[in-house]
Amino acid sequence: MQVNNRILLGMSGGLDSTMSALLLKQQGYQVIGLTLKTWHLHPGKYEQELQKAASLAKKLNIEHSILDISRSFHEEVVDYFCREYQTGRTPNPCNRCNPVIKWPWLIKKAEELNCRFVATGHYVQKVKDNGKWYIKKGADPSKDQSYFLWNLSQEILEKAIFPLGNLTKSEVRQMALDYGLKETARKQESMGVCFLGGTNYRDFLTQKQANNELTIHPGKIVDEEGNILGTHRGLAFFTIGQKKGLGLPDKKFFVKEMGPETNRIIVSKTATLSTSTLKLTEFNLIPNLEENRKYQVDIRIRGIDKVPSLPGFITLHSDKLLVDFEEEAWGITPGQSIVFYQKNIVIGGGLVIS
Repeated sequence: MQVNNRILLGMSGGLDSTMSALLLKQQGYQVIGLTLKTWHLHPGKYEQELQKAASLAKKLNIEHSILDISRSFHEEVVDYFCREYQTGRTPNPCNRCNPVIKWPWLIKKAEELNCRFVATGHYVQKVKDNGKWYIKKGADPSKDQSYFLWNLSQEILEKAIFPLGNLTKSEVRQMALDYGLKETARKQESMGVCFLGGTNYRDFLTQKQANNELTIHPGKIVDEEGNILGTHRGLAFFTIGQKKGLGLPDKKFFVKEMGPETNRIIVSKTATLSTSTLKLTEFNLIPNLEENRKYQVDIRIRGIDKVPSLPGFITLHSDKLLVDFEEEAWGITPGQSIVFYQKNIVIGGGLVIS
């Protein structure tokens, strides 16, 4: 019986997905490229990227198509992004997009096209232990993207393949140069929120507000005793620890806390923004943990490699997951993703409540 070697590859038009296609072809897979057309703030520029993906697929001699999912992307990711900021929380749109939009659409299309696996250009690895699949950190610590995949289901992980997981970025660039793809190899990486295209999120929210697509209410700025010091133009434009843009005569104040119930920003000059405990919701745990038992983990509080993981413990209490840091963590905000590791393997994560 012939083995199904068809694999669907999510193609963005960038270096990583393009080189993933090449590697998969070399490994004997029949690669089918799919570009998911999401909503973008700058549609003209974005359209060029879509066409670049199609052009690269043609150079690699693989099938390719573009699937327009912009409507569902806007509803599930962009609207979520706005709602979270609206209530003074800090969203991570990638952690929302991967389990809700990107991977489900790739899996759905793979099934339609009779593809056995789905691949992406993420710099992560995949391992199996006690019958369960786990994401493991990529070989290149400066490019590891495991933080953004903590909430993928077992059904998704079973079908997922990550061709770049054991490679460094410089090795991948050299592969592209060797293959004659100089422009792709030297292309500058896009940073920040993908659908904003480099636009500051505050400017984006201001634009949405001006177009009556988003309601952001002004409110009071108060000190820790509740004394009114000034006004703010909306919780969406502020983050924990922020000093600039408060509009207060005394520049030593910074944002200590934001209250969505009262629409107030609480400021301080002396409060510590460090914390030793957290409560998480919407968490995903891959191993079966016993309730009320502490498990030692490495805790990652941000997705950038320059912020090291912190040692600590997690404890499952019914519908809440408690986090205890051995060393205090600084500047954590509600809505933020917290991810847990054991020996460089992601065992789960969740969203900060408090």
